[in-house]
This record gives sequence, C-alpha cells and structure tokens, in this order.
Amino acid sequence: FSINDRALGYAEPIRVREGQRVLFHILNASATLQRRIGLSGHKFHVVAMDGNPVANPADVGALELGPAERIDAMVTMNQPGVWILGATDDHDRKAGMGIVIEYANQTGAPRWIGPNDSKWDYTMFGTKAGENETATPRPLVFTKKFISPLWVDHWRVNGEEFPRTDPIRVTAGERFRLIFDNQSDEAHPVHLHRHTFELRKVNGVPTCGVHKDVVIVNPKAQVEALLLANNPGPTLFHCHNQMHMDFGFMAMMEYS
Repeated sequence: FSINDRALGYAEPIRVREGQRVLFHILNASATLQRRIGLSGHKFHVVAMDGNPVANPADVGALELGPAERIDAMVTMNQPGVWILGATDDHDRKAGMGIVIEYANQTGAPRWIGPNDSKWDYTMFGTKAGENETATPRPLVFTKKFISPLWVDHWRVNGEEFPRTDPIRVTAGERFRLIFDNQSDEAHPVHLHRHTFELRKVNGVPTCGVHKDVVIVNPKAQVEALLLANNPGPTLFHCHNQMHMDFGFMAMMEYS
C-alpha cells in the first residue's frame, strides 16, 4: 500500500509548523477498496467533496472514501510531535498506507493514535432542509446475480447487465431525481460521468447542499440525488468498484 507512490517510512515527511493550517486534497485511487483515513491527534475540517464546496463544513476524526471519491479537508496543526496520517486499518497502514507528519523542531518515532469510531455520514456536511423541486424520478435498482461458487457474481442495473442494457433517458435542461436503490449485500461507489448531482436523501435522511459525482450506496440502502441534465451527450453511469463494473454494473445515460 502507498500514499503518493511511497510506502510508510519510505517517503519524505510532510513538514509542518505549530499553528499552521494545511489543506489536504485526498483521493482514493484504489480500484476496489473503500478507505478510512485518520491523522493521529488531529481533526479534519471537511470543506469540499469531489471538488465541490459542502454546505456545512464540519470536523471529523477520520475520512471515508470509496474508490474515486475526493475530499478536501483542512487540518489545524495544534499537536506538536511526529505523527502518522494513514489508514485506520492496522494491517493496511503497517503494510504501507501512511505518511509521516513532522512538526518543526520535533523528533522521534512517528506515533499512531486511532480516531474514534464515529460513523461517516454525508448528511452532516449538508443542510437539513431543501426545496422540493419538481423533478422526474429515475429509479436505478442494483442487484447481484449469483453465477456459481467457482466464479464471480454478476451485477445488474434495473435488472439488466451491461452491455445488454436500456439507456437511462433524460432531457436537456430538466431536473431528475436519481433514486439509487441498492438491494444487494455490498456497498457500491456509483459514479456518473460529466455531471454533478446533489444529495437529497441518504438512508432516509433528507439533506441538501452536498454536490458530488461519486457516492457510496450502502448495502440494502437508498440514496436520492437531484440531477440537472445540463451536459448533453452519451454519459456513462457505473459502480467504481472495478470488479463490479467488469461484470455488468454499468449503463449509459442518453439525452433525448
């Protein structure tokens, strides 16, 4: 495992000063794995997701990112020492997924202190109530198709496996309510190319002001997102887990 192509202990430290504020741009570049990232002794102040400012910047002890998700988070350097920024999973961090944060005039072995176990929740970065815009619903139901104990499962969107799928039809300039309905037992980081959507309901909780192009839909859960169809052209929708995408979890969105 690595951060910026270097395993923990084999990269130059990120050198900081007490009182400094550092803006981290974090991308989960894994093709398959969700990541939880912490910085010993510090809090992340999340200000943007997928390149879009959030409505309610908030402090968290750890960041969670599905494949291809991006988070911009500010950290105030107020705990002098030598620390580790890295995966909260002990195996992955010890296998390389970390980097040293070194304060000026501080020495010693880098320390790891795990963050609390607070649950990651998109809605904490949004506002509680939003306008009820008129929007055409577009249900997208995710299901798993068992093949055999000796082969990988296949995946379907609205009962169809790519490339034998019907397109998701939209009209330029109209608003659509995308209903991501995960009826499977695995999480899916779903991604819509060339567009940004606004989260409007996550696991039954209304929200607004969080604009993304990748969102994790947990097992047996739903996420609703408001989409303004404002970029005509063939557009790919897929799960960003490479195994799921390779075995059917894709569809095309087409403008009429």
